[in-house]
Amino acid sequence: MKIASNTLNLLFTMISKHLRVLALGATLLVVALPANAQMKRFRGKPIEVGMTLGGANYMGELTPLVAWNETKPMGGIICRFNYDDFITLRGNAVFGQISGDDKNYSDIAERYKRNLNFTSNILEFSGTVEWNLLGFEETQRSNPGTPFLFAGIGVFKFNPKTQFEYLPDVHTPANYNGADLSVYDGKWIELQPMATEGQETTKYNERRRYSLTQVSIPVGVGYKKQFSEVWAWGLELGVRKTFTDYLDDVSMTYVDPQITGGSNTGLSAALADRTPELRDPSLVNDYGNEERLGAARGNEATKDWYLFLNFTLTRKITGGKTTCFQF
Repeated sequence: MKIASNTLNLLFTMISKHLRVLALGATLLVVALPANAQMKRFRGKPIEVGMTLGGANYMGELTPLVAWNETKPMGGIICRFNYDDFITLRGNAVFGQISGDDKNYSDIAERYKRNLNFTSNILEFSGTVEWNLLGFEETQRSNPGTPFLFAGIGVFKFNPKTQFEYLPDVHTPANYNGADLSVYDGKWIELQPMATEGQETTKYNERRRYSLTQVSIPVGVGYKKQFSEVWAWGLELGVRKTFTDYLDDVSMTYVDPQITGGSNTGLSAALADRTPELRDPSLVNDYGNEERLGAARGNEATKDWYLFLNFTLTRKITGGKTTCFQF
């Protein structure tokens, strides 16, 4: 598993280093063609490049169904190769952000008491196959628009974080292993190094620290339409099945704050159980007691999902069935 994780990280790093070059190249291909070029003929299979913009969201422990108020922006570049009228191959490089907060479900007692939240950037590289249900000809003459289904495989990087709010009457050194947590007030804390569920501590050594680079399966539905001989727009909804339950850093059970691992054990304990921050007298006895330890913090039987609702704009750069065009 460690070798596979290291291989994924190496592959992801290599792709990321060239992302700016890819983006610049796509931009030049789309917009930097000569303004008064002579009429040219498309030959061979059509290739399109373009951009995508929209919103990102997630489904997991902190958002069992989509919470629309947690929608964050996403965007990226895409490249399509229209193999034939019914099959399109596509590559994607996209960046977005996801988040979740138990406060969205404060009317549910367990979620109110848990009081967790997170935010994470998502950087994804994926390849998908589009099935054009009505057939799609990249021209305005016959089938200029069609609904389509798509599926594929992707690699993505994430990094859940939360903002720590120091409460002097709650985060006392006596409660958190003698740590002075005031130095973290207002800071965004990366949660994976905190090992909030005791990952790789002596008592919970079987709980391995999750990798921040993972594989996803994109699936979805969309509609695209050619509105000139070279330009096409589209709208699509795609969900990503992942194989991790830690997009939100929540999966298993509460652990003893005295043995919580991480780069700072006091801060780790404070972020693992945020019930005390509510200052709710009815919950005072819940913090750190024997019944609390080992209680469910998440549901490890389910995996997290993220999704994109996005608009696409592409330009044909070569190939196709049209006779000619002018710039």
